[in-house]
Amino acid sequence: MNNFVVADARSRVVVAGHANEQFLIEELWDGSIRLEPARIVSDAQFEYDNTPELRELLSRAKNSGRVTTRRSRV
Repeated sequence: MNNFVVADARSRVVVAGHANEQFLIEELWDGSIRLEPARIVSDAQFEYDNTPELRELLSRAKNSGRVTTRRSRV
């Protein structure tokens, strides 16, 4: 896939077919640019996603019947 793109005056480039997506950008030693799809995740979510023990603990707490969550609709 070869596409020709031109950066605007603010150094922006349109990546067709990827509206509102986020990428990590890396400029390689030869001047080429690599884009890698990315998501921004909070530290708490990262810890949850990467710690099976934490997920198990929170699941047990949720299912214990002693934890309640009150939410009000705005």
